[in-house]
Amino acid sequence: MHEHKAVITIGKKTVVHLQSILSAYQEVYTYLVKKDVNGIADLAHKLSDAARQAAQTEPDGAGRHMMEHVLAGAERLKKAKSLQEVQKVFASMSDVLSPFFIAWPNQLKRNELKMCRCKNDGHCWLQPQNCSSACPYSPDNGKMCSDIEEVKL
Repeated sequence: MHEHKAVITIGKKTVVHLQSILSAYQEVYTYLVKKDVNGIADLAHKLSDAARQAAQTEPDGAGRHMMEHVLAGAERLKKAKSLQEVQKVFASMSDVLSPFFIAWPNQLKRNELKMCRCKNDGHCWLQPQNCSSACPYSPDNGKMCSDIEEVKL
């Protein structure tokens, strides 16, 4: 039996909130690549505010469901203390956002993003198109994961 997932769509009013979410998400990504968790709580507040507004403007359905998951992730991010906790929450948020961009690859271009995947652990993430790929899930500063592929949509 196949499970049919609804294509995630969002309304025009929600797009501006998605852009705020992506902006804060990208900042979290940058902190993770640097292995710096200081300042993550501030970014989590930005993420939370944007996701809350998006969930309020989006009618019931897959788009609102995505925003509610991002909001829940942002709330968990506020409480995350360790690099591993932040990475885990970031992975869950990436997992929630990815299907939207898989369904609408033009949104990657529009937001100047690319989707990458770590071949080691299978996690995906979104990052700026113009940056060289860096895995936000590397366990420590000493070793950067180099087994990264850009997901072509």
